[in-house]
Amino acid sequence: MVNPARQRGIALITVLLITSLATLIVSDMLARQRLSLVGSANQLSQQQLWQLALSGEAWARGQLRDDWRDEPEPKRVHLGQRWAQNTPVFDIDGGRIRIQLQDLGGRFNLGALRNPNDRINRARYQRLLQVLGLAPHDPARLPPVRGFDGKPLAWNDSSELMRLEGVDQATLQRLRPWVRTTPGALNLNTAPAEVLASLGQLDLAQAVALVRARPAEGYKTVQEFLDTPVLKQHEINSQGLDVSSRYFQAVLDVELGDRRLRLISRLLIEPDGQISVLQRTLAAPLSE
Repeated sequence: MVNPARQRGIALITVLLITSLATLIVSDMLARQRLSLVGSANQLSQQQLWQLALSGEAWARGQLRDDWRDEPEPKRVHLGQRWAQNTPVFDIDGGRIRIQLQDLGGRFNLGALRNPNDRINRARYQRLLQVLGLAPHDPARLPPVRGFDGKPLAWNDSSELMRLEGVDQATLQRLRPWVRTTPGALNLNTAPAEVLASLGQLDLAQAVALVRARPAEGYKTVQEFLDTPVLKQHEINSQGLDVSSRYFQAVLDVELGDRRLRLISRLLIEPDGQISVLQRTLAAPLSE
């Protein structure tokens, strides 16, 4: 005959085991629910950041569209237009959007270096490296990346320079703000002094003087630029120069509480004046 006390002990142990198991199951369910709620909150916050960034992008596109529409023919792009004014900061829905619009046409076009016979642009690039205090290197020596059809692909990003010996991350970071991979000539109306100095045997001080002498609404023609008194003693080849451009970059820094997002949108002014988004890239958020 089974001892009643022993039966009660076994029953108690069984109840304790079942209670412990139920507690574990409930705790696991609660933990999963908390993770799900946190994940949903994070996802919602990220979506809000993204929507704010797209709102900023829409504003930037509107600025470019209005400036292009208001500019008489032949179209020019210059720093007196609305897109180039002080970087705006908008407070929207408890968040903040900071917008920077940059004319990519004011940077050196790396695509011009694909042709090893283009001595003018190759010389300009070496002078730019010298102005920036960087060691010389020749992007024309890079083997082209080819597509499925065997034809060379256009430059996708300046990071391709790191395939060259002697170009490290520090060199790329120093060079990146002054170069681009989008097509088109150099816009003399938006090019900074460092890039203008690469056009000929100009030192940086002369290039700074050239920027200061630039008309508020830019040069009307390339020849007007070449006739600038600062350039009297210099011979500048007009190859690859212009007073307009159609490729821009919008850098959008968004804050929402303690969360941040940086979106870089590459924009194109189409022939009909509409603004297309060529590429969107998420970058490391702006640190405080």
